[in-house]
Amino acid sequence: MRKWMAVLPLIPMIFTGCANGNGGQGTTPNGGTTNGNTSDIGGTITVVTSRTDAEELFADIEEEFKALYPSVTDIIWESSSDYNNYITTRMNTTDYGDVLFVPFSMSGEPEMYPNYFEPLGTVEELGKAYIDVTEADYNGIAYGLPAAINSLGIIYNEDVFEAAGIKTFPTSIEELLAACQQIKDNTDAIPFFTNYNSGLGTWGGMLSSFGGENYKEAMLQSGTAFMPGQPIRQVMDLFYALTTNGFTEPDPVTIDFAQGKQMLADGKIAMMMKGSQDEKAIEELSDVSDIEIAPMPVKVNGKTSIAFGAPEVVGINVNSTNKATARAFLDFFISAESEYADDLGGMSPALADLDPEERAIFENNNIVLTAPPVTAEVETVYTSIANEVGVARLTEVLQQVINMGLYPDQYESYENYVNSLEARWEKAASEYAK
Repeated sequence: MRKWMAVLPLIPMIFTGCANGNGGQGTTPNGGTTNGNTSDIGGTITVVTSRTDAEELFADIEEEFKALYPSVTDIIWESSSDYNNYITTRMNTTDYGDVLFVPFSMSGEPEMYPNYFEPLGTVEELGKAYIDVTEADYNGIAYGLPAAINSLGIIYNEDVFEAAGIKTFPTSIEELLAACQQIKDNTDAIPFFTNYNSGLGTWGGMLSSFGGENYKEAMLQSGTAFMPGQPIRQVMDLFYALTTNGFTEPDPVTIDFAQGKQMLADGKIAMMMKGSQDEKAIEELSDVSDIEIAPMPVKVNGKTSIAFGAPEVVGINVNSTNKATARAFLDFFISAESEYADDLGGMSPALADLDPEERAIFENNNIVLTAPPVTAEVETVYTSIANEVGVARLTEVLQQVINMGLYPDQYESYENYVNSLEARWEKAASEYAK
């Protein structure tokens, strides 16, 4: 990932992986050991994932896990490409596997985690052993841990940039828009892929890059969310500028994510916002193009921030009848030893798996989390207001902005839309302030 190197010299080392991780043989954060008393670890567990493309990888993980725990007789793998709908439907029963990916749609209702997921430990204690333990937490308790740690950023085709005459990746939104204009003028590529159908919710993870990790509390204190400079408004403004200037796909509904990835790999699209796991996947789709990833070109406190988060969060069914084995498997699955994180183009969240150089990255650079820790009170109030206004996951609001930019005669003006959202936010915020 050479473009990370151009921005922050140490960043590529994050994704090198490491062989010194304790993996399933280390000490668990809740005080037990996975290589100590293993009498309760055995039998069969069911693991439910969103990966329909990882049969060989899962077979290897199962083999290694069984080697650690010979009493484990079988792991039943179940997967769905429409994971969120699939798993939330199954969660209407008690039968939704033993280990599963926590659906991100639940992030807007964190108070629901205890109803469905086994508590894994306190955020305070788990934070001593893992990076990013607040992806699925409530009242100081974590109900899921990252399967991997990946960066969010702009994935781009360096060959398209070179053809457009762009020598370095932009370091501000103004430079990003100028680069889009150069790409539009000098190449046949679409400058920026919106990922309208399935990827707009990911921008919620970028809000900490725009506003810092305390953006939720700051927004509540200011009583506004849509005035210029606020994180959500900055993302909206970016999409409005991209669409009104003709920098996006002309009919975004007709191009899905799979097509968009291939088009970026082929040089028909210049860039998109996604995670480092997608950068790796796109790179594998290209025979000739150089695919890179760079931080979102915005600065907080004078520095460009790199957003890290979890492409998937792993939890344990609170109804599982084999929780000891489920926990041992979770610990192994998210370790470097399983190589699952490496397959995603990321790294294990386990601090024990970091070598000294990787540890220094998190200590010395401006790193923000896509799901930064906040108090339960702030999370509850912010989520309630955001849900009431309809911006908890950003998908609908950004789709509206894209539609307004592309089809101005069919929608209300962008200014009126922003003002209406601001009025709704102020009203909801004032109600919670009483």
